[in-house]
Amino acid sequence: TINGNGSLYYFLEVNGIKEGINFKEEDSHLRVRKAFFNRFGQPLGNTIKQGEMIVVKLSLVSMDGMNVDNVVLTDMIPSGFEIENPRITDEREMNWIKDKYEPTYFDIRDDRINFYVSSGKTVRNYYYTVRAVNTGNFLMGPVSADAMYDGEYHSYNGSGWVRIVK
Repeated sequence: TINGNGSLYYFLEVNGIKEGINFKEEDSHLRVRKAFFNRFGQPLGNTIKQGEMIVVKLSLVSMDGMNVDNVVLTDMIPSGFEIENPRITDEREMNWIKDKYEPTYFDIRDDRINFYVSSGKTVRNYYYTVRAVNTGNFLMGPVSADAMYDGEYHSYNGSGWVRIVK
C-alpha cells in the first residue's frame, strides 16, 4: 500500500529453475559431466544424508581435440546444498584427488559456482565441495560449459533430482 503524493517505480526479478521443465542435454564440440563423491572418493548417488560433505567433480573435454579458451563452467546447485567457499575455509585433505586442474578464476554465488577455464583434447577435472544442509527433494540444474565467444561450443548435462535425508 502506498500513501502520499508522487509515483512509485519498482522492478522485480526472480531467477531459479522451474519444476517440471525438461532440460535439453546436448554436447556441441565440448562435453561436460558432473559426479558426486564423499570425502574419501567413493561415488554417491542422488540420496545424501543431511550434514554430509560432498565433493563435486566437473569433467570437461573438447570432443574434436581442439583447445578452446574462455570456457565458463556453471553448476547450478540444488537449494539443499551450500557451497563451501575455499577462500574462507581451509582446503580439505583429499589424497584421492590426483587429476585436479585449477581454473583461471572462479566465482561463487548462493545458487551456483562458475569456473573460468580452457578445454583441450584431454579431460580436465575441477573439484569443489558442498554440504547437504536442508532435508527434502531438490531440483538440480544441469552443469553447463559455454565458450564465451562462440556459442557453437557448449555442453549441458546432469540435471535431475537430489534427495537429502536426516
